[in-house]
Amino acid sequence: MVHVLASKIFGALLIIIAILIIVLYIYGLIIDPNRIVYGIKLSELLIKYTILVIMLIIACIIGYIGYLIVTTPKPKSVEEFIKEYEEIGKPEKE
Repeated sequence: MVHVLASKIFGALLIIIAILIIVLYIYGLIIDPNRIVYGIKLSELLIKYTILVIMLIIACIIGYIGYLIVTTPKPKSVEEFIKEYEEIGKPEKE
């Protein structure tokens, strides 16, 4: 029961975060794009950080693909598969 409650709370938290992000982007890109935040226009700040997050996600995906390629063992050759199949198909001598 605790697991179900925790997942529902997590789901509600994700909904709240999504709504806050939507409100922030509508405010920062449409309603008041020229508001200065930390010495830079809010619209520029939102666009820069959005691009940064997208690029980080792309870089992580590329890195993960590289990791998978490096750590995946070499597949068996066709000859090895044939040999194993023939050994399985042989009747055992008693």
